[in-house]
Amino acid sequence: MGSLGVDRQVLSTPPYFFNYHLDIRDGKESARSINEELVSIVSARPDKFDALATIPFQDVDSAVSELEWAMHNGMKGAEICTHVNGVNFDDKVLWPLFEAAEYLGAFLFFHPHAPTGVDRMKGYYLANIIGNPLENTIAVASIIFGGLLDRYPDLKLCFAHGGGYACFGAPRMNRGHLVRSESRLNISKSPSDYLKSLYYDCLTHGYDELEFLVNKVGADRILMGSDFPFDMGLDSPAEWVGGAINLSASEKDMILGGNAVQLLGL
Repeated sequence: MGSLGVDRQVLSTPPYFFNYHLDIRDGKESARSINEELVSIVSARPDKFDALATIPFQDVDSAVSELEWAMHNGMKGAEICTHVNGVNFDDKVLWPLFEAAEYLGAFLFFHPHAPTGVDRMKGYYLANIIGNPLENTIAVASIIFGGLLDRYPDLKLCFAHGGGYACFGAPRMNRGHLVRSESRLNISKSPSDYLKSLYYDCLTHGYDELEFLVNKVGADRILMGSDFPFDMGLDSPAEWVGGAINLSASEKDMILGGNAVQLLGL
């Protein structure tokens, strides 16, 4: 960590440990086992680590219970997939989890897994290169257009990979909201307005794209992400953010840790 310029890390599990495909009993046991280990790591080095839980979201009641357990045991929230076995977040069957997250003050971090359209992205690592940002975009759009943020305006939701293509596609979403009645069914303002109430990690892989994100939503909505230890991550995330020459020192400070300190109470 020190060699990468990282003083403190909020741990989360790799996406293949979401385990939403398991039956309810096995899913609950898997999540609790993972979360107990994360709590143990944090307890051993509270000066270096905090953690996000994984939850058995294939059963909403169990997911709520596990989130409650996690928060009561000092975890900061949960990492969840960008869909629940193909179900998007405009489906109200999933909303009790968000109601609980708002009440508990839990931070929810969305990370893609099992992207849609994977049958057309079998080569060239496209399922990750294109599919993961697309998954983030679908999750953001379903949350916005589904009215989740109108129902639970105090949610703390953060999306990996700079939110995928969501912010770049905001004008198109706004156009759809203007000309299509079905796009206005559940929301009270333009889609781009909701984007400013979400959080994003900085993993855009390009300075122009990071600066675009800052201009779109503000530096106060962006957290440092690493994707460590995977090959699509940043080799040295703190150094990379520091190299964004068109961002001010205060904007970099917010991204590098200031936002996380305030948002997660580190």
